[in-house]
Amino acid sequence: MKGGVRMVWVLLFVLIGGVILLGYMYLLSGNDHLQEKQLPCRGLDAHQRIQLLFISDIHNRKLKESTFKSMRSVDLVIIGGDFVDKRTSYERFMHNLSILKQWGAPVYFVPGNNDHEWKFGLFLDDLIKEEVIPLSNEDEYVELPNGTPVVLSALDPYFMKPNRNASYLEDENCLQILCVHDPYVFKRMNQVYKGRFDIVLCGHTHGGQIRLFGFGPYERGGWKIEGNQSFLVSEGYGTSLLPLRLGTKAECHWIELTPKH
Repeated sequence: MKGGVRMVWVLLFVLIGGVILLGYMYLLSGNDHLQEKQLPCRGLDAHQRIQLLFISDIHNRKLKESTFKSMRSVDLVIIGGDFVDKRTSYERFMHNLSILKQWGAPVYFVPGNNDHEWKFGLFLDDLIKEEVIPLSNEDEYVELPNGTPVVLSALDPYFMKPNRNASYLEDENCLQILCVHDPYVFKRMNQVYKGRFDIVLCGHTHGGQIRLFGFGPYERGGWKIEGNQSFLVSEGYGTSLLPLRLGTKAECHWIELTPKH
């Protein structure tokens, strides 16, 4: 009898502990981290500065207005894929877009593996209607409102638009930024072509999303600097499947790009 009572108490404590852990993981999934970084870049002249907002893997999360109001200014917004998934309502899509468009800066979108799940039509067309510019296997020369020129490039293995031949852009002396949703797509690129870019922005992995004792299905996100190239894998703003995190951060990135002396 005593053994049976003891077992009941053990099971009860395990159950309570599990519920507390799940609640903690749920809170972590909605606890925003605005990662701010100043990044010297070789492609900028002495007088040029860019305030860049990079966000990826929003999925079905609702952007918190307070997180984005804290940003001083933004010259360029890049959405690094998985802006939506099959759970995303049209109202949430519009809310999130309104947050990212509030500075009047150009907004670019690079596709992820879940964006094709959009239920309300052709997703890229809906973005264009809202004055968001999709980049799918393209290179684009952009002059920002502050007068700073940038070459934006995108790799897209999901929507499978043909690769536009823009080799002439390799001769540009301005800042060159590549965005590709999955960092492993970048790692499989031709080594010479990789070295063309000053900054590489990725997402997709969520840093593993749930890590037990430091272990997860993917590496943690973060910056890696190799020579003149800065490489970021974001742990993403939202979550895939369940809204739970452990050992990773719900994050977006405000990056001030400055000249490299």
